[in-house]
Amino acid sequence: MAHRLTIKRDQKQVQFGTRLTDVPLPAGLPPLDELYDELLGYANVLAGREDPPVESPYLGMMEVAVAYYARACEIEMMIFQGEHDKEILKGSEYYKFRTGQLRSFKEMSKMMADLGSRRLTQEDLVSRQRYDMGETRR
Repeated sequence: MAHRLTIKRDQKQVQFGTRLTDVPLPAGLPPLDELYDELLGYANVLAGREDPPVESPYLGMMEVAVAYYARACEIEMMIFQGEHDKEILKGSEYYKFRTGQLRSFKEMSKMMADLGSRRLTQEDLVSRQRYDMGETRR
């Protein structure tokens, strides 16, 4: 089922009448409200308000953040394609989404992936130190 974007013409003086016009969504993108909800759900996981889909104190954050970053890049790629095909114009809602919320989310998920990677490295160093000191691995 293809999603369609509905645009309502807003006229003060009606000479010919006002009607709703169906416009196909650019580049196969979901509606903006679905994209907002999707990124908000991911942000809640990265911020610790929701449980991540992976259970690991160190690897989980990195894996989830990298997956979310990849999804954000995919969305950005589809918006760029729509801009290239002139389906998305500068100043449109998708353009504003790409340069605003999507850009911020990409920065956040990249930082969380880096933090997860550092945590994993730190845990590996601590584990090796324990092993070198004769402690058994748990």
